[in-house]
Amino acid sequence: MAHDITVHLIRHEKTKANTERKYIGWTDEPILKKVEAEIVLQPGIVYGSDLRRCRETSQCYFPNAEFIASQNLRELHFGDFEMCTYEQLQHNGIYRAWIDDPNNHPIPNGETFFQFKQRVLKGFREIVNEKKEYTLIVHGGVIRLLLAVYGVKAQSFQQTVANHRTIYSLGWNTIEEFIGGARCTLYSEAHITVNENMQKK
Repeated sequence: MAHDITVHLIRHEKTKANTERKYIGWTDEPILKKVEAEIVLQPGIVYGSDLRRCRETSQCYFPNAEFIASQNLRELHFGDFEMCTYEQLQHNGIYRAWIDDPNNHPIPNGETFFQFKQRVLKGFREIVNEKKEYTLIVHGGVIRLLLAVYGVKAQSFQQTVANHRTIYSLGWNTIEEFIGGARCTLYSEAHITVNENMQKK
């Protein structure tokens, strides 16, 4: 059965902070290196976060596509935890409370999980609003949230995973199903193969 709406979610290429396993939210780091991707998708337009790592990934994966940026698709604002590792924070009581229950324990000087969810869903629904195929390059937290809300099976944000170099594809039979908040009826994952033998940034 044909699907009225198909959405492809892709996480940006890794940054230095990603390799160091740091929480990186609104810090505007570049990707580690330029790559070429072997990818079947050929969108004319790519939507995504306005942060540099998403823009640069779009240029690598889809060099001929127009990139339309949305601040609403940014990663969670990690506030006082920004650019810190688990090892640095593990004995912090506020951090432990946030890890155990992010809905009721906000990050100091950051976003609450509710604010993050409302912002991302607003941005996502502003983009996905008619019968067509969409490609988005965003952040790990954004993909995990969208999978928790729209994925085929019910699961919490903490249970979802968003890997680099993977396409997460979600489809709805009708636009009415999507607008009504229904979970997707099609779900698949595909690996992205890249050539890293390019000049470093």
